[in-house]
Amino acid sequence: MSVRSRALTTTVLTGLAAGACALPGHAADVYTKAPVPALETPQPAVDGVNWKAAGLGGTFADRDLYAFQGSYSLPLGHSWGLQLDGIAGSYDGRFVGAAAAHLFTRDPSRGLLGAFASVTHWDRFGGLNVGHFAGEFELYAGRWTVQAVLGVETGNSGSQTIANVIESFDIRTRFFDKVNLAYYLTDDWKAFVGHRYVGGKNALALGSELAFRINGPVMGSLFVEGRIGEDDFKGVWGGLRFYAGAKDKTLIQRHRQDDPIEWNPETLFGITNSQQNSTLPPKKNKPPCPEFPFCDGPN
Repeated sequence: MSVRSRALTTTVLTGLAAGACALPGHAADVYTKAPVPALETPQPAVDGVNWKAAGLGGTFADRDLYAFQGSYSLPLGHSWGLQLDGIAGSYDGRFVGAAAAHLFTRDPSRGLLGAFASVTHWDRFGGLNVGHFAGEFELYAGRWTVQAVLGVETGNSGSQTIANVIESFDIRTRFFDKVNLAYYLTDDWKAFVGHRYVGGKNALALGSELAFRINGPVMGSLFVEGRIGEDDFKGVWGGLRFYAGAKDKTLIQRHRQDDPIEWNPETLFGITNSQQNSTLPPKKNKPPCPEFPFCDGPN
């Protein structure tokens, strides 16, 4: 090849190389500047302020219960939330009321971890009170949910005597637990089975809730629960509940993104399960006075 040909060839190759480096689609340039996928931000523990309210009726330990209950939930930053519960009504013809609080952190795709505290009052014998202080957790797996509170139960005592029968309530300090295994048959229909150890007694817990749309972020539901346990640890109650929040959601979304479960009114079993009745021995007559009437009397 002549000197002129070599020079021409070198010039052409140099030009092609320079043009390739200048192209925006150069392979090396595309690889080094590929966008890095952004990390997915976890959902908040509570998706905005929300509330729920319900009316219920039924029986606890063979006594009638009628009450209204409500909850108010709000976010505390992104990863934490607070829920306040309250209930007031009539139990066996006397006032009953309870207040509770949940402080928790939650990832709606995985579960919840927090602290739970409640105080329940029944207006009998001057006032019977039981408190529950516990850790709380929930685990989510598809349509399955595990819910539980595990902790300490404590309270006071009271008694009265009627016709030689002593009726007393002795609320001791001891361990308690409430555990549910729930399954959502549809996004708006929940059923659960669980265990309760309250007031020193065990019971099987059963329940279901079926929700229906009302208007936008407002939802209604019908619910029923039952307990089958030792001695008087039994009952069945149900009612109508309303949910309201910032968004239109299904029941499963509300339970995992808005409000944790209410453990009222069954905290009342911490009082009723502590009942103890006993009978006084019959009174014995005094022996006759041998010197009657020069004594207090024949008896």
